[in-house]
Amino acid sequence: MPSDTTNVKVGVANVTFDGTDLGYTKGGVEVDVSTEKYTVTVDQFGNTPINDYLIGRTIMVTTPLAETTVDILVTTMPGATKVGTGAVKAEVTTGVGINLIDVAAELIVKPTAAVDNSDNINIPKAATAGNMSFAYQLESERIYNVQWTGYADPATGLLFTFGDPAAA
Repeated sequence: MPSDTTNVKVGVANVTFDGTDLGYTKGGVEVDVSTEKYTVTVDQFGNTPINDYLIGRTIMVTTPLAETTVDILVTTMPGATKVGTGAVKAEVTTGVGINLIDVAAELIVKPTAAVDNSDNINIPKAATAGNMSFAYQLESERIYNVQWTGYADPATGLLFTFGDPAAA
């Protein structure tokens, strides 16, 4: 297959969780896929590998969120609920005992320049524990990073897809 310069992509992405747009980001959305392997060695060859086996793969997405709203906070904080109409607040519990797979839902990272879904990263089961840190500074936006973990489907082992989710 010949090289094609149109396959070289740049730009930012929009992120949705369970159908909710997480809003503006600042600093770039980061996707990290890590694969762990087990290296096989035998006495006769010392520490020289004779084979490797894949023993796990993870996907993490970090979203530096720039919009600080009650709705987005409740979406990204397991155990939080929205209270009120008109004047609203988020009530956040300790979260003790929350099973993150129970609150996991689809996370979609879609490049904003994409005209279709061919560059999407879809994680069917993603969740965040709800860690966050705010900085209140004079000359800086209040950004909080939300880190999402992808979970494998127990029936299929599917962790994530890259490309158009409608492809069969």
